[in-house]
Amino acid sequence: MFNYDFDAAIFDMDGTLLDTMPYWRYTTLEFMLHHQLPVSDELLTRMYKTSSRRLVMQVSAQNGLNLDKRAVVAEMEGYMNRHYLYDANLKCPSVPAFLEKLKRQGVRMCVATGSPREYARNGLRRLGLLDYFDFVTDNYEGALTKDKPGYFDALLARLGMTRERCWVFEDALYAMESAKASGLRVCAIEDDAQLADREGIRALADVYIRDYAELM
Repeated sequence: MFNYDFDAAIFDMDGTLLDTMPYWRYTTLEFMLHHQLPVSDELLTRMYKTSSRRLVMQVSAQNGLNLDKRAVVAEMEGYMNRHYLYDANLKCPSVPAFLEKLKRQGVRMCVATGSPREYARNGLRRLGLLDYFDFVTDNYEGALTKDKPGYFDALLARLGMTRERCWVFEDALYAMESAKASGLRVCAIEDDAQLADREGIRALADVYIRDYAELM
């Protein structure tokens, strides 16, 4: 049984609280259609296995487009914001009940996402989750990004908590590695977008789940 003897929790969002990793993959197709670029069978296959940002830059270059990466990322994040606003779903039905249980126990919670924080708030608000969290942060707010151990140290300071009393809830291996390097305990949430890293995730995580109901 999961031990609830902790005071703080840091949650990823996409693939952890919201079932939105497929949408990130689909932004490749949305971008290609918007810019009237050819959509091949190969592209559709690669779309499910490759970072959408990297794939768009590669395919655009192959079609003679010299695009600014920051503009591409901003456009794709805009596509995601529409999904957060209108059709993104919970990672699993048990998410609200799990967050409510943590709240009743006085656990302080935040969201640390790679998506722009204002967009993330849109999705969390629409699904009734936003008020559970002290704050929502992203890779744009500070000098550090989630792949650096210092990122989690800064979040702990902001929460006013120690690493010994905090859990990180994540689906991505690179972020788990960073969290573990900071001395944090990690609960891994399985997501189809991360299946290539499943064995590494299982080996690294303190707890591995498919549904938050497993912790309740």
